[in-house]
Amino acid sequence: DAVEANLPLQPGYLRGEEAGFTAFFTECFVDELARIAGAEPLAYRIGLLSGNVRLAQALTTAAAIGGWDGGGPGSSMGLACLSAFGSHIGLLASASVTPDQRIKVDRLVAAVDCGRIVNPNLVRQQIEGGLIAGLSQATQPLPEFRYGMAVAGPPRGPRLAGTPSIEVELIRSNADPGGVNGLGFTAVAPAVANALFAATGRRLRRLPLDPMSSE
Repeated sequence: DAVEANLPLQPGYLRGEEAGFTAFFTECFVDELARIAGAEPLAYRIGLLSGNVRLAQALTTAAAIGGWDGGGPGSSMGLACLSAFGSHIGLLASASVTPDQRIKVDRLVAAVDCGRIVNPNLVRQQIEGGLIAGLSQATQPLPEFRYGMAVAGPPRGPRLAGTPSIEVELIRSNADPGGVNGLGFTAVAPAVANALFAATGRRLRRLPLDPMSSE
């Protein structure tokens, strides 16, 4: 269900659409439930995906390629998975907070099942681009507004030198083709947030993620 919000400014299109927000809520919540239950996050998620074999395969593939360490003490890894746009993605992120309270993402490993693929390189580029765009949205400061207008400032996107290592594994499938444009965008914020919880023990529940925030 959705309700219309009367905002003080005219919003535009956001990559990933509503899934870009709902995935953050649900995937962080699932990780939190696993921690409360004293369960290993990957096994806990798999237990909830018995009816979605393709998503379970994407998640376990990303975890295997990324060398998932269980997310326990000393870990800096987090997981997220999502079925959207007719496709499925599992994502492993490795992230930490630097001494000057900045978020550093070292590695992103995605496994994608988007059905039949005609051009694997284009699919891989869409996933990579979505991950970078989603990472920018999740970690860069909010723009400053004055009198209802955004104030111009320096570029907010991640610089090339700070781009994490990105690996994309495409899972072969004969299913109908699905969409991929917003797939990486939707999964990256919760995966990074879950990784930061593993690394710091602190749950960040707001976007953009800010280690200096009170929530």
